[in-house]
Order: sequence, then C-alpha cells, then structure tokens
Amino acid sequence: MAKTIWVCSKKQLGEFTEKKLQNICSCLTPDNITPNKPEILVEDKLAFAVVNPNGTQQTKENSLALGVFFDEIKNWHIPQKHYPDGSYSMFRYDEKFLELVSDATASRAIWYYMDDQQFIASSSQRAIILYLDNFEFNENVIPWMMSTGCLGPSLSWDKRLNFVPPDSSVVLNRKDWRLKTSTTPIVFKEEKSTEKTHRKHLENALQKTFESIKFDYKRWALPLSGGYDSRGILSYLLSTSDTKDLKTLTWGLKSSLSDKKNDAYLAKRLSGEFNISNQYYFTNLSEEPAEKVLDRFLINGEGRLDNFAGYMDGFKLWKTLFDSGIQGIIRGDEGMGWTDVSSSLTVRLSVGLALCSDYSNLRYIAKKHFPDQEIPESLKQRKNESLKQWQDRLYQGYHTPFILSSLGDLKLSYVEMANPLLSRKILSAVRTLPDYLRKDRALYKKIVNSRMPKIPIARHHAEAVISNSVRQKKVVDLIIKALNSNLASELFPEELLNQVLSKIKISDSKKHNEARPFSVPLILKRLLPLKIKNFLKDHASSRMFMDNNLMAFRMFIIIKMNELLQEKHEI
Repeated sequence: MAKTIWVCSKKQLGEFTEKKLQNICSCLTPDNITPNKPEILVEDKLAFAVVNPNGTQQTKENSLALGVFFDEIKNWHIPQKHYPDGSYSMFRYDEKFLELVSDATASRAIWYYMDDQQFIASSSQRAIILYLDNFEFNENVIPWMMSTGCLGPSLSWDKRLNFVPPDSSVVLNRKDWRLKTSTTPIVFKEEKSTEKTHRKHLENALQKTFESIKFDYKRWALPLSGGYDSRGILSYLLSTSDTKDLKTLTWGLKSSLSDKKNDAYLAKRLSGEFNISNQYYFTNLSEEPAEKVLDRFLINGEGRLDNFAGYMDGFKLWKTLFDSGIQGIIRGDEGMGWTDVSSSLTVRLSVGLALCSDYSNLRYIAKKHFPDQEIPESLKQRKNESLKQWQDRLYQGYHTPFILSSLGDLKLSYVEMANPLLSRKILSAVRTLPDYLRKDRALYKKIVNSRMPKIPIARHHAEAVISNSVRQKKVVDLIIKALNSNLASELFPEELLNQVLSKIKISDSKKHNEARPFSVPLILKRLLPLKIKNFLKDHASSRMFMDNNLMAFRMFIIIKMNELLQEKHEI
C-alpha cells in the first residue's frame, strides 16, 4: 500500500470530489487482487485518498504519512515542525500551510502539480493526470528512457509535474499561494579518523537505527538473498528484537535453486543457520497472456523503469503476499559505497546515468531527433570532490530516488516497504568515511562478516536477466506490434524504427528461464578484474553498443505509457 493522491484547492471542493477520488483509486489498483476499501477524506478545501490501505498509513488532523518512521514523533503531522528519520513520504496540512516531505533519499517518490487554483500531490504521476483529466507528454523523457531505462533525473511523463528531491520540504503558503522548497544537500566530507573510529561510528548508527524500529513480524517479512545487504539486516534484527515470528522470502527462477553460488541456494542455507523460515517463490514466465502481464507491469510501476525480468510471473509473488496478510517487506536498499571507478564515464555508467551519446548505435539518431540530454548541474562533479565521492553521491542522489525507488513502486500497490539501511543516521556516518572504506562497501562488509557465520556470498542472482526477458517470442511480438503503430511513428523517427525492427531477435524458448545465460564474453566479463573492465570502458566508449531488443523494449514502454496516460476514464 502506498499510492495516494492529495488535493488542496483555493475554493471549496466540488460535490463530486469523493466519487472522482474513488474512480482514481480503481484505476490505480492492480487487477489481480481484491483490494481493501480506499481511505478517502473530503473536507472543505482539502481531499485525499489512499489506495488499498492496509493499516500501515498514519493520518492525523488531515495530515498523511505513508511508510515507516524510524523515530517516535507525536507531532509529525504539523507542517514545518519535525523531520523524522525513516522510509516515508509525508503530506502535512494546517490552516496556514501545506507541506510535502521526502525522506533522506526520496526512496518513495512524491510528484506535484500547481496552478492558480489547486495544488495536487501524489505518489503516482498517473493519479494527478487522471485528476486533471488531460495529459501533456514530456518529450524530454525520451532520451533518458532510451539511454538509462528510467525517466531520468527529476523528470515525469507529464511536463507539468514536479518531483520532490531527496531530504526535502516543499511548503505551500495557503494565503499567498506561493511555494518554497528546502533541500538538505548530500555532501561527502571525510573525517580524519582511524578506521577503528569510523567503524565504531557506523556500527553505532546501525545499532541505533535498528533499535528504534519496531516491526510486527507476523505482518512483515524480510527478503533474503545471498548478499551482504539482507544478511546485514538479518544480523541486526536478530540482535535488537524478538524474531521468533520472523519470516524470510526469496524469489527467482526455478532453475536457480540448484546453483550453490546463487541467491536462492545461499538464502535457504543462511535462514537454516538461524532456524528461521524461508519461502522461495518462482518468478518464471506467467501462464497469463503476455499482454496482460506487461500491462500490469506498466500500470503498477507507471513505466518509470524497464526492469521487467523480475516480474515475468505477472506479480503472482506480490499477490500471494498480499492475500496472505503480509503488510510490508524490509528491503536492503543501501548507500554504503559503490564499485571502483576510474573516470567520469565509469562513474556515470556505474549508477545508471548513461547518455545516448555514450552508445554508438544511438548517438547519431539522438542528436538528430531527440531533445537535448543534459545532466543537471546538481549531479555534476563538484570542485574538490573525488571520483569516488561523486559516484557515491550520485548513488544516493540519483540511483536511489530514480531507479531503486522505481523498483519499489512496482511492489507498493501490494505491500508496504521499509529501508532501514537508508536511515539518515546511517547515511550521515557513511558520508564521513574515506574513499577506501566506501569502495565496494568495504567497511560495511567487514561489520557484517564479523556478525554472521561464514556462509559464502552469492555470486549469481536468482532472477532472470532483462536481456533474456525481452527476447521471448510473446514479448517480442507485442514490441513489434507497438513499434508498427501510428503512435510509434509520431514519437520516433522512421530511421530508428526501421533500424530496431530489422535487428530485433527472438531467443531460444528456454533462455528466459535462465538467470545466467551462458556465453564466452559473459564468462570473460566475470573473470576480469574491475580495474581492467573500467579501463576497457574508458578506452572503448566509441564502441559501446546498446542491445537492440533492450532499445526496442524501452521504445515500447514510451509508446504504451503514452497510450495509458492518454486514456479517458469516467473520473
């Protein structure tokens, strides 16, 4: 549960406002569940609706909070008063002000629209567009979706919608109808201390964060992989709370269970070490029509991300969790430090900030036909900022709010989510570390290793890879149909459509059930040290080539989202 729409008007709201909000809730609800009744409030000049509420939302005096606070704050609802730590989006209101508040990394997106009569905010772009009953396509998303598979920094499908940045407050003065935005900047500044001192500081932040969170383990579950993030969370849950009812879950392809270096196998072994239940869910291709599966993917995630591979089951996993009474999941998104980098190019590529100009088979057409693609000044390298600091700032200020948050959106129609490792306390500690302790999460890994049994770290993911999922015949047939539509001709140049259609491929029918397709180049890629991979990227950028099927799928998303957002409903 996390989709909401929140409306403030200068004048008294109309008599059909409640019905309008009910219809919007129906449009946002997944078609594979029987949802809870929406929570709707209409009062004079304010109205809001919560889609499929499951009891985790908080409301107080016309203010609304979605997600989880990591602090106990009684007066959270008062505008401009308290800014708690947590994984949340807040909508606050009183007689003078209206305020939108994002958490430390904007892990839960908030969009808003404003004109001279109304202010509309939502966790859903589509909800605002439905309320306005018209759509103005933002062409600037085209190059970003093509080069990154997401909408790009702060961009939305509709040119009129705005994004609330990480760790920010957007305040509307209801008297003069003016907006003020305040943002706490993300700054990495090394504190000159010993590794022992840094470790103690980070361990204290981790301990305090987990001590402050109270999960009902009968209603909350921990996704468990074979990696460091989820086992770190498990170790702190075990030490700070009574976990006798804790449930863990893992998902992926059926074939992954037999791979001893895989998430699926190692998660089962890890849970067994602590006598904690672990349920494995298959995400193989659904038996439902591919068109229905893809439509559900686009409706649930609103086309913010292209990562279809983990949802080929048609969201059966998330329906199962919802039907079984699971309220939320404890995710392992984190900002402990990312991979080694050697140049501005490898920094950008490592966090998913590629440009069309980076790809030899896209740069010419993009320059000729797409809107200009510029990296915002706020995301460029700062003076005296090392490559590693820049990379980790981009990870927290770009990758988390625009890629990881988009992955969260896909699930939030079914369950709530909490991201303990994105606590402001923890991120503040990480931002003071020297580069070598953030490189590939070095210090965090040392802490986790000291707390957990010596069970190997997974080297392979249990899920399918997107390059396989977009080669399935059922999916390719739908892509080809969309690329041959009249709308496709309106959105894309003929030379790009012809190029993509002439080179689109269909894979062996078994490949979509492989988490790791076998190929010599892929084996070599895994064996090469990261420094050599970065060297090759730096010196072969002119030959970087985007997978043609992936390019076609991203075009498919742009076409289908235009169709969806242009649809007229009786709102």
